[in-house]
Amino acid sequence: MYYTRFKSQWCEILLAGDERGLSRVHLYTEEGQGWEIPPEWTYNQDFFTEAMQELTEYFNGERRKFTVELNPLGTAFQKKVWNELLRIPYGQVISYRQLAERIGNSKASRAVGNANGKNPIPLIIPCHRVIGSSGKLTGFAFGLRMKQALLHFEQLMDIYQRLSAHYGQQHWWPAETPYEVMVGAILTQNTSWSNVVKALDNFKGRLSPLYIKELSITELAEIIRPSGCYNQKAKRLKLFNSWYEQYSFDIDKVKKQNGETLRKELLHIKGIGCETADCILTYALEKPFYVIDAYTVRIFERVGLKVPKTYDQIRSMIEAAIPRDLALYNEYHALIVKHAQEFCLKTPQCRGCPLSSICRYNF
Repeated sequence: MYYTRFKSQWCEILLAGDERGLSRVHLYTEEGQGWEIPPEWTYNQDFFTEAMQELTEYFNGERRKFTVELNPLGTAFQKKVWNELLRIPYGQVISYRQLAERIGNSKASRAVGNANGKNPIPLIIPCHRVIGSSGKLTGFAFGLRMKQALLHFEQLMDIYQRLSAHYGQQHWWPAETPYEVMVGAILTQNTSWSNVVKALDNFKGRLSPLYIKELSITELAEIIRPSGCYNQKAKRLKLFNSWYEQYSFDIDKVKKQNGETLRKELLHIKGIGCETADCILTYALEKPFYVIDAYTVRIFERVGLKVPKTYDQIRSMIEAAIPRDLALYNEYHALIVKHAQEFCLKTPQCRGCPLSSICRYNF
């Protein structure tokens, strides 16, 4: 038996197998049990090149199915259960009872659960996609935190991939300069983007930090009137501009600052909340902070995700689950906005929706 160990984005992983295929995958997690490598096994990293590549692609959100040859060691019943696990679609879950029904014995939930727990090739044979009938996660040999993280990861990436396939690249944020992005992020508070465009057009090409510095609040408010709440937003823009001036109105100086530090500074500006701050950080300053808005909550709840109550809890859940990648965060948020405007309105338009097959709210 050959084996190797490699560090994935999530944890260290042990792979073992021979010419007949991969026989074992072990995840070294804080909650999981250790694994003693038998002395007769032979270390051979090159033997597992394909498996390591496919697992890396999986953790990057680039692979939904595995093609590596498998050779799980177990009883005939266990192998029957494991083969059925391979049929559970990426990003979806079933109960132990449903799994028992699928192998033709609805009363074998306990036996199915035992076989599921003895699965020697987790991730690739996706035993993490089986949960209790009540919706509770129940057991997982490598810890419930890892199981929850894997399910969140797959569900979130499944949504992203479906939206991306349907809408294509969004090329967000629609602006010519980083400063226009930052101003637009403030103007878009409590209004539609079409109103923001009207307000930006009123600058007639003169939008710059120096120009806003020279304007009085009254003059600025009149320019941005189409965005609504223009007196408040004028004051917010002035305060934001004063913060930006601390960096000499130099976007490169701002970008050199740590993202968490910038977020704290932005949140200290009156009128700039979490969503506005994260829009500025992600789209203008190239710092990966996932932007949460009402559209995000609406869509995620409708497809059955358990969405936390507070903004930062939701953001933490997403950032812990999917790769911390600026381009991914940018595009995912843009796709959410697009989908909420096309299909997932307050009164949903479900016909033709790219998420209809996974949406619990589907009419």
